[in-house]
Order: sequence, then structure tokens, then C-alpha cells
Amino acid sequence: MKRAALAMALAAGFLVGGAVAQTPPDDKEPIPPRSIQLTAEQDHVIKEIVLKDMHIEPVPRSAEIRIGEKVPTAIELRTFPPLVAAKVPQVKTYKFFITENQIVVVSPQNIIADIIK
Repeated sequence: MKRAALAMALAAGFLVGGAVAQTPPDDKEPIPPRSIQLTAEQDHVIKEIVLKDMHIEPVPRSAEIRIGEKVPTAIELRTFPPLVAAKVPQVKTYKFFITENQIVVVSPQNIIADIIK
């Protein structure tokens, strides 16, 4: 009796352990980490100043924009205005461009760091 109970417990352990170790198929590219971490409040401050007050012409979107990718050389990057840099100091060394009502934050290495929607 004890042997049967032990065998069942071991079998159940193997089944559960196997199910936990399985991973989903890798059909999507992993999302690269952002090189800048902004809070929702900081995103809001940037949107308020850049989208509403600066009246910048958006860049036409020719391809998908993804965090971690290099910015095409044809896109003109702008520096954040002093008011944004004062309220969100993390962006002082970053630049940006606008496309389709989103602000694309670009690192000093011209890599897309974040997309504020």
C-alpha cells in the first residue's frame, strides 16, 4: 500500500514538474529593454509640452518603429525643450522625433529608447 502511494506521488511530481518546465513556442521576437525608464506622469509631462505646445511636424512613418533599433539617418532628431529637461531630467541627453501622435525618444547613440503613445 505504501509502495503504491509512493509510486503515485512520484508520478504526479514528474507530470507537474514537466508541465512547469515547458515554455511557449518562440514565434515572436523578444521585446528589447528600454534604455530609459519613464513613469506615466513623466510621459504625460513630455506629451503635454511636446505635442501640445511645440507644434512639430510629424515624421512620415515608412516602417515599423521598435525600441532598440537604430534611427534612420533621414529622420531629423530634436532636443527636448529646457522645460521638459527641467521636469524630466532623465531626457537631458536624449533627443526625439514625432510620428503618428507618438513621441519617439532616442538615446545619444541614435537608438530608439522609448515610445511615448
